[in-house]
Amino acid sequence: MAGGARRGDRGPVEHGGAARLSPAPRGRRPSRPRKEPGMSGALDPITERVLGSAFGSICAEMGHTMLRTANSSVFVEGRDFSCALVDAEAGLVATANFDPSHLSAMALTVEYVMLHFGRAAILPGDVFLVNDPYRGGGHLPDITLIRPLFCGERLLAFAVNRAHHVDIGGMAVAGFPGTAKSTYQEGLRIPPVKWFAAGEERRDILELITLNVRFPRDQIGDLRAQEASTRVAERRFAGLIGKYGVDTVAACMAAVQDHSEQLMRAVIAGLPDGIWRFTEFMEDDGHDDRPYRIEVALKVAGDTVTVDFTGSSAQALGPINSSYGNTLSSTYNALMQLVGPEVAFNSGCFRPIEVIAPRGCLLNPVPPAPCFGGVTETSIRIIDAVLGALAPAAPDRLGAGTYGTCINFSGGGYDRARQQDFGFYLFCEGGWGATAWRDGWNCTPNPTSNFNDYPVEWVEATMPLRYLEARLNPDSGGPGRFRGGVGAIRSFELLEDEVELNGLGERMVIPPFGLEGGRPGGLNQLEFRRHGGREWQDLTCAFGCASPSKFHGLKAGRGDRFRIVTGGGGGFGPPLDRDPARVVEDVREGFVSAGAAASIYGVVLTQQASGFDPQATAALRRRLAGARDAGDYEALISAALKRAAGSEPDTRTRAEIAAIAEIVATRAEPAPGHSLDTPFDNRRALAFWDSWALRRWLSVRGRHD
Repeated sequence: MAGGARRGDRGPVEHGGAARLSPAPRGRRPSRPRKEPGMSGALDPITERVLGSAFGSICAEMGHTMLRTANSSVFVEGRDFSCALVDAEAGLVATANFDPSHLSAMALTVEYVMLHFGRAAILPGDVFLVNDPYRGGGHLPDITLIRPLFCGERLLAFAVNRAHHVDIGGMAVAGFPGTAKSTYQEGLRIPPVKWFAAGEERRDILELITLNVRFPRDQIGDLRAQEASTRVAERRFAGLIGKYGVDTVAACMAAVQDHSEQLMRAVIAGLPDGIWRFTEFMEDDGHDDRPYRIEVALKVAGDTVTVDFTGSSAQALGPINSSYGNTLSSTYNALMQLVGPEVAFNSGCFRPIEVIAPRGCLLNPVPPAPCFGGVTETSIRIIDAVLGALAPAAPDRLGAGTYGTCINFSGGGYDRARQQDFGFYLFCEGGWGATAWRDGWNCTPNPTSNFNDYPVEWVEATMPLRYLEARLNPDSGGPGRFRGGVGAIRSFELLEDEVELNGLGERMVIPPFGLEGGRPGGLNQLEFRRHGGREWQDLTCAFGCASPSKFHGLKAGRGDRFRIVTGGGGGFGPPLDRDPARVVEDVREGFVSAGAAASIYGVVLTQQASGFDPQATAALRRRLAGARDAGDYEALISAALKRAAGSEPDTRTRAEIAAIAEIVATRAEPAPGHSLDTPFDNRRALAFWDSWALRRWLSVRGRHD
């Protein structure tokens, strides 16, 4: 497996008892019949296409409203938010391409709100607000606003906006407490509540939130920007109803999902039937250097896919757990990479996909397990694991591993020059994996994000930070016939005293995999240099942290410097098969050093017009071909497998799983399906609702249903 690739083999999937406690999402829904021409709400293909595009345009306009009205740079500059339309059955209808990490899970949050309140309690003018990872969310900074859309008394859809707020309270300024042991340390946890009830604002909700965050002025502006975006959606949706009629709009929301389902099933049917396995790792949880396994068994059968995470490590002590909604979203994200833009992204795409994530594992934890890094870090590793399993089945469609992190770096303090508290949240792009037909993308946001860089001018104009450098990271792309994309190096100097630093990152120990003989990509790094010092140090050396990538509350001051180094993606194919002319171009562009051109690619550079000596290059490549590396990557993976955390939940987690089973057993003849009336008849709810949520539902609503 030198340099590259496939961990695992084909074989039967075996499910343990835990898997039965977390049933997967519903399978295929029967397509809704279209109405015949002449009937009220009749659809023709042109109308369906026009309305389908209009739904996407509404979501895009929601996003542009955010850009024009929000306060925080994380929205205005970074675009860390998402907008969607969801139908009255909690099906995702349309999205806008802002932050992909949110999109698939937003419909699950709507589903939770509908189950929590009941349809009868959802009224025109309501606006719901929620951020709880255990209520269909991702991590606490992602606050979701949900506005129901009505025509008269008929509930038709929901406008949804999910956005990452720069602070959510908790023990870390600007979030990302890399050593949190509980979600209570991560910040304010908000269950589904009505911020607006029948059009009347409940100001106490806003006061409760802003009293528990560090930058309330920005928070108020950002929440109002989210609310404004849903009002825009309400107006535009009403305009569609006025033009096309309520029946036509409702029918089209169903039809676009059915169409995506048909296209997705056709794509899956084009894959060979079989079972493929792959193992990925989270390197540590911030408390020790023990890795956590993400085990995938991916089964293709006809036009359906089952993605089984049974065998993954038990939930972690630190903040790398992935909530159930985030795990679903990440799995769908990976499988959507099989298709092109002709397949509209909505819930129809997900119907042929079954996901199994046992309760109590890293990918479906029970509270109060911390989840802050689940959206930004574990989600990317889920994607890499699913793609690694799929690679043998679709080698012409998928690529090697990416740099695989948001490399979140946050902190803050008091800015004396501007006489105000400040907080910063930096995330940097890196290299993507190569494919069978091209090099990986350079300096591109990871697969869960679609962020913009913060402009240098904005950083220096708004915070006590000085930008020192922003450049490519040469030799970070995994060598191969097609090279992995390269990352970047960004350095900063602090201009204020008593600054707190927090971080949550990954891929600083285990690099992204290559494929078909391609070598792994380069590692990420977070480095620090004290004022007056000459050497960069990683965080374990500079501060004595248990982890080089996960930390909280480090103290720094004026003149200290930090550097964010992102690695590259894995390569595809043997490096000695790369066209020498392309290696010469890589050196000219700064992607590959002259030394690596010779030692890895076997290209002898010259001053000739071609840039290399063909005869000397051929001779060097023959020598290198007989002296391949001893497989350091395979040794690293083997060691990680031996040291990885086990899959058996701890005592507290087992007690919670038993409590859930006991509550479910008290219900008479449950009929798990896709009910939006009771969680006990909803397969997805029974996969992740905890015992407290189920008891509360019974005490508030269940006794009267």
